[in-house]
Amino acid sequence: MSAFVVRPSNTDRDAFRVKLTAVSMLSLKLKSGDTCEIRKVEDDDLQHGKKLAIAWEASGAGMSDKIVQTSKLLQEVYGVKLGDKIIIARSSQSLQSADRISLGHRGNLINQNDVPFWERYAEKYVSSANECLVIGQKLQLKIGDEMAEFVVKDVGVADAVIARVTNNTKFRISSGNEAAQARKIDFQPRHMGGLDKQIEQLRKIVGRVCKPAVKQHLKSYQPKQGVLLYGAKGTGKTAFITALAESGWSNVVDWKPGTQIRTSSEPQLIIIRPTYLSRTPGGQSTITNELQTLFAQISNTPTLVVGEAQHPNDIDQSLRVRSKFSAEIELPIPSAQQRKEILLAIRGDDQCLDDALLQQMADRTHGYVGDDLYSLLCETVELTYERTTSTSSAPSVAQDTTDEIEPVVKATDADLNAALQQIRPSALQEIFLETPNVRWSDIGGQHEIKQQLHNAVDRPLRHADRMAKLSLKPKKGVLLYGPPGCSKTLLVRALATEAGLNFLAVKGAELISMYVGESERATREVFRKARAASPSIIFFDEIDAIASTRGGSDSGSNLNVLTTLLNEMDGFEELRGVFVVAATNKPQNIDPALMRPGRFDNVVYIGPPDFEARKEIFRNRLSKVQYVHSEDPDGGAGAGVGLESDTKEFALATKGFSGAEVVASLETAMECAFDNDRDYVIADDVRRGIERTPKRITREMLEEFEAWNAELMR
Repeated sequence: MSAFVVRPSNTDRDAFRVKLTAVSMLSLKLKSGDTCEIRKVEDDDLQHGKKLAIAWEASGAGMSDKIVQTSKLLQEVYGVKLGDKIIIARSSQSLQSADRISLGHRGNLINQNDVPFWERYAEKYVSSANECLVIGQKLQLKIGDEMAEFVVKDVGVADAVIARVTNNTKFRISSGNEAAQARKIDFQPRHMGGLDKQIEQLRKIVGRVCKPAVKQHLKSYQPKQGVLLYGAKGTGKTAFITALAESGWSNVVDWKPGTQIRTSSEPQLIIIRPTYLSRTPGGQSTITNELQTLFAQISNTPTLVVGEAQHPNDIDQSLRVRSKFSAEIELPIPSAQQRKEILLAIRGDDQCLDDALLQQMADRTHGYVGDDLYSLLCETVELTYERTTSTSSAPSVAQDTTDEIEPVVKATDADLNAALQQIRPSALQEIFLETPNVRWSDIGGQHEIKQQLHNAVDRPLRHADRMAKLSLKPKKGVLLYGPPGCSKTLLVRALATEAGLNFLAVKGAELISMYVGESERATREVFRKARAASPSIIFFDEIDAIASTRGGSDSGSNLNVLTTLLNEMDGFEELRGVFVVAATNKPQNIDPALMRPGRFDNVVYIGPPDFEARKEIFRNRLSKVQYVHSEDPDGGAGAGVGLESDTKEFALATKGFSGAEVVASLETAMECAFDNDRDYVIADDVRRGIERTPKRITREMLEEFEAWNAELMR
């Protein structure tokens, strides 16, 4: 077998001839008139079937041995386009001659009395104009001003889709009912990985619409004629509908208000865009009334209506009944396995990304939809190409580049990491703040708390099977409380980075709105986006702003927000793949209902860093700059000596400081070095920084936290 690039051939009668050079014909052991099999390089012949054609030696000189000339009709029927690479091989089958070919009429039905006339005309005209006919091929027969359109339904050869036409071939034009039953809508979308279940579901619906066999057993049976595809932005709804429209319908209508639909016995598809399905606040709109009339008009005809929305609730509810959009098919956020299938479909046979990197891409793209994955793949290849070609100098104007060897473009982990920084999930648009770039190592101390947070997130992701055996349910949330500046926010950001999860950060006060119902809507939207991008972390900073105790002085305006928060965390709809972390400096103001298991399963105190933690903060920060011990003020060979002993001194001097205050003292120290025209830091700089940094955590504040914790544990 050999691969050939498709090029045009201006042919009419010999539409199913594939023209090759003499050299190519010889290499394939073919001679003109032999039957050959063709398929696209990326197609599986077992899945898409063998496509037969007639090999023919091209006339003329100058044609490349890697070129195959094909007619426009063959390209349309077999789904290839100019520039595609196709495999050609000698076929063990032969193209048989058709004894009888069945035609179905397209568009307006012809008078049954005229059928014999058109059959005789087809026998005379079609056989002289066509060497072969294939199922699905469209024919136009014209006499004077009268024209009739037909489609080939059957070629009269068992298990064949193509056959030769001879002078002895008879033609039979089927009636309207026979035409509807004979036409087969071939919905087999390619390059749409991860949607096998949805494709099969829609195939069954299409089959029942075109041939309602159940009606033989239940006379009142009506097949579902309306399908609503729904899912987040970028999941492939439009591509799904496009593939459906290209599946062999006799008529496809892109519906708009005022469109007149002509019912037919031929299968037809009507597409309704989201603009015309959206709900209107004032009840049913004129457009909704038109759609209801449309559904009544197409009843008992082989017509399917398909629409799309991000959620079923987005469309007018009067359309969500049995006689309208009775079938709802969700295109979900893809899982890791589905993401790999999508990426493989997009990549095809190109090897700029190997399978290992593709698997890594699938594993690291939680919440990404098909559109995001396509953008990420393109971005990765663009970065790879730029990196690969940047090392080679640009050719001069006079330089002949015809024989220039293209560099090998091979993506690396670094290319993928850079692309991931640029392409984020669509589900997090408008609310995604930034990619956390904080590691556990950036936070001094707090080792037990780090492990506790890590376990809460990591176990459901990596050990779901073991948890299921023990009937152990994943934690839903953790509340972090303690004095300000003690790394609560930093811990959550590091958790998201280390776990590789999508991160949504929201300040409680940002959700409060003066407009009725707006705060609750914003809260629900946060959870909706988190579910769409799961597994993910929602971080509510200053949660006391929206979850204050019911009955308190300022709880009235926030009561509905609190109720919404409780329902989202532990309501009827289970919170899967979403971990909620909240932080507060005022735990005594938070409603106790949030503290029970199933909401914030763990309540963790984040206090000021202890001695070892403060040492670690000083060590980490000072190791990133040039630090000179006070006994070596010139920054000579002794630079860096004594860091360990100095950090011990600094940690003792900052007892009771919060983590933020320790960092602030170091910032002040570096300002001192800058003011003294030094590019290194000395111990006296740090001492001055500590002296100038006020300690804001008081003993009374700590006692208040201890009292609240004691009350919680009672």
